[in-house]
Amino acid sequence: MLKGLFRRIREKLSRSVAFGFVWNKYVLVTIMFLVVIIFLDNNSIINYISNLRTVARQSEQIRYYEKSIKQADEQLKELQSNRDSLERFAREQYLFHRDDEDVYIIRSNDGSENQGYRKDTRNGR
Repeated sequence: MLKGLFRRIREKLSRSVAFGFVWNKYVLVTIMFLVVIIFLDNNSIINYISNLRTVARQSEQIRYYEKSIKQADEQLKELQSNRDSLERFAREQYLFHRDDEDVYIIRSNDGSENQGYRKDTRNGR
């Protein structure tokens, strides 16, 4: 009974236009070509899209680092041109202080350091 059912289904499919079109040799070769191009080849579309994403991320990093370099150059020019700004930078970044000053470092719970206030002991402030 099942053999007869499968035979009837196969006969109906073989008579249909869509089934004949799908089994056309040119269509089969085209489908195989598309599968190879999209999934299997080293230069597949999937790899191409992945490479485009990588290029986009790297372009974003390039813009970030160019911006960082520009800011560092501006800061360097400021530090080289003004002695007061050099002293302020050393005090803020490296916690330099004079002999008659106290520097307090306040650490938060997450481990980051915040610069505390400075107490000037010269004038009792």
